[in-house]
Amino acid sequence: MTGHMTSTGRGGAGNIADSTKSPQIQPADLETPTLKTSVVTTGRGGSGNMAPNNDPVQTRARQDVGPIERRPSQGATHVGRGGAANIVRPGSEEAEIARDGSAIDDQPHRHNGLAAKAKEFFKKV
Repeated sequence: MTGHMTSTGRGGAGNIADSTKSPQIQPADLETPTLKTSVVTTGRGGSGNMAPNNDPVQTRARQDVGPIERRPSQGATHVGRGGAANIVRPGSEEAEIARDGSAIDDQPHRHNGLAAKAKEFFKKV
């Protein structure tokens, strides 16, 4: 096989291609385009999100999208990939461990599950 391979998507053999056949990205390709129409959209859709394009500075500012801050969870929250063992209540010890990124298995004194109790029991025997 000649050339270098590149991944062009999330995964799978169909997303692997010869990088020499892929279009080369230029710095100009990464610049935000200037909107030239007389009316521009300022949101996801709907007539309430249409605005006249009469101020280039304001129109350009409308194209910038800032990050959306995550609100603290109010109820039970999933951590990890799913499953009942990955549901925690806000303010619980498990939620603090999940927020800090500490591994529960590294701190057996904090985890009172059946498997941890069995493990501790067999250590004593």
